[in-house]
Amino acid sequence: MRDTLVIIAEKPKAAEKIAQALGLKHKSRLYSVPYWIGSVNGKRALLLSAAGHLFSLKPNGRGYPVFKYEWVPRYEVDRNASHTKKFLAVIEKLGKGAKEYVNACDYDIEGSVIGYQIIRYLNGLDRAKRAKFSSLTSEELRKAFSSVKELDKLMVEAGLCRHELDWIWGINISRALMDMYKTLSGERLILSAGRVQSPTLMEVINRQVERHTFVPEVTVDIAVYVSIDHAKYKLENKFSPPQTLSKARAIAKMLRDKKQLTVTKVYKETRKTVPPPPFNLPDLQVEASRVGGIPPSETLRIAESLYLDSLISYPRTNSQKLPKDLRHRDIVMKLSGLKPYAEYCKELLKKKELVPREGRKEDPAHPAIYPTGYLPRKKLSRRQWLVYDLIVRRYLASLSKPLLTERTEYLMEGAGLFFALRGQVILERGWLRIYRYVKANEKQLPRLSEGFEIPLESVRIIKKYSKPPPKYTRSSLLKWMESVNIGTEATRAEIIDVLLRRGYLRTGKGLEVTDLGWKVATVLKKFFNEVITVNLTRDFERKLNDVSLGKVSRKEVVDEAISFLEPRLNEIKRTLRGIKDLEKSERPNSLLGGSKTKCVVCGEDAFFIRGSLHLCEMHGLAYDRIIRGYNCWSNRLGIDFHTYLKELIKLKNTGKYAKELANYLLRK
Repeated sequence: MRDTLVIIAEKPKAAEKIAQALGLKHKSRLYSVPYWIGSVNGKRALLLSAAGHLFSLKPNGRGYPVFKYEWVPRYEVDRNASHTKKFLAVIEKLGKGAKEYVNACDYDIEGSVIGYQIIRYLNGLDRAKRAKFSSLTSEELRKAFSSVKELDKLMVEAGLCRHELDWIWGINISRALMDMYKTLSGERLILSAGRVQSPTLMEVINRQVERHTFVPEVTVDIAVYVSIDHAKYKLENKFSPPQTLSKARAIAKMLRDKKQLTVTKVYKETRKTVPPPPFNLPDLQVEASRVGGIPPSETLRIAESLYLDSLISYPRTNSQKLPKDLRHRDIVMKLSGLKPYAEYCKELLKKKELVPREGRKEDPAHPAIYPTGYLPRKKLSRRQWLVYDLIVRRYLASLSKPLLTERTEYLMEGAGLFFALRGQVILERGWLRIYRYVKANEKQLPRLSEGFEIPLESVRIIKKYSKPPPKYTRSSLLKWMESVNIGTEATRAEIIDVLLRRGYLRTGKGLEVTDLGWKVATVLKKFFNEVITVNLTRDFERKLNDVSLGKVSRKEVVDEAISFLEPRLNEIKRTLRGIKDLEKSERPNSLLGGSKTKCVVCGEDAFFIRGSLHLCEMHGLAYDRIIRGYNCWSNRLGIDFHTYLKELIKLKNTGKYAKELANYLLRK
């Protein structure tokens, strides 16, 4: 082994691609695990495969707080990882004592950690290198191995730090959570909490509370319709909505008396809409959900399978930029062999230059997702094809011409008020021909000129009611996580899946919090309110990024997390010890600060007192919103409180707790 180069791949399928690219033709098996032998750059080479992470963290101690741990083979701590034992056995038997090691796992934080842990296990860190590639095409793999880099130590440190931070956070808060639950209910239940998981759960809960206690605002407006060439058009008001119903009635009367509007200006404009950039992972996940209803985690799994088949570049990326040396003409030429793209590719190949339109987001590890030009050798499933089609069409669209539209606007006046009528026609579809998952609305207008008088068809007074924020879906929650910078593009979808598997959330028409989710959230808010904030999680995300830049050490970040958690966990233990001798029926009030008075609406513990009313948290929030809302409704519509409550009950936008309270107030 002294003259051997040992290459570590992340998974057998990736190893197969690397072996083919490097010409390692001799394939063998040990314990049913494949490995390859040959030569690379004149050196004897041995290619070994991992099966994802082969090592995991194990606590040194029971209970909590626990801050001592060690890295051990994953199969020792994860019953679902028994298959990794044979992979590690092969690596240990064949990989020790090599002259040189190359980490050829995926070039990201996880791949860096996987390869590092294996090479460390083989005592080869002093002679280790890193292969960097963004696709599993033979050309790129050969290029990567012709110029291997130094081991990416800062990326490894950031990856180890993320694992240790998440482990410290998760195991300690989860154990404390289970201890509380058992103290309160007498039941043992496997519960989990986490540095990113818990703020995400709280965000869904906050959204659900907002929806359930929502009281719509009312605005009054005028809707004006005109008739042109026997066609009816609704106009856009160019003035602020009237503040009250009485003002709206006065405006409506003036317009009805006027009976017609006069065209005062005609605007025509040709607009150019540039193509969308190629996908990064978050955008692909959102689009696959919108177009095909595919959950974000499944989109990632599909994209990874396409990557392992060399059909697309590495999908775990946040970038919207493509490599400067990417051979677009070659890729487009190859894609023209697929019938759905042939026509578009031939048009693109007529262009002198193929310059992609890129977005602003960058990723130091990988470019945006693009098709490699390798064509599918086997039939893709329906969902695989959809994800592949999205990626190909978005890439081809980024190389295409802009969308050209002509927009027409007629400005009209009547009774001193101005209105607009807008339309749009497509002059040249450009990239829209290729990326068929976006529609451009066309609205043809009749030809009008300045001074043209148009009869009013009708004038209506309308009431508009504000809507509650929509329920979160998996994709919109993922976008929220991205917007507040918690988690990574590789982990966000899995965190949402964990919340579903744990039974904290369920899916229906959007994500909803379960009874268990509410109970967990109640405890988290009471005892871990500082720990579960987005700001704290985001702050540690910044520190993890600083580790990858060499600005701070892994130990400093981990020590800071321990110093933050330890006193809070010890305080919880002391609190629980103080109530365990109480009767079970007394424990919830003692621990969670329950109330002896009950909500007059639902009978739950009352924490709000409003006049003579004792209200639970939800009905208390609804009460405050109903009172605030009445000021708006009264000023704008001039109605009394009794009528206001009756209107709230009728509206579908009114939250369930607001309706329940409105019903109670009407009865009383």
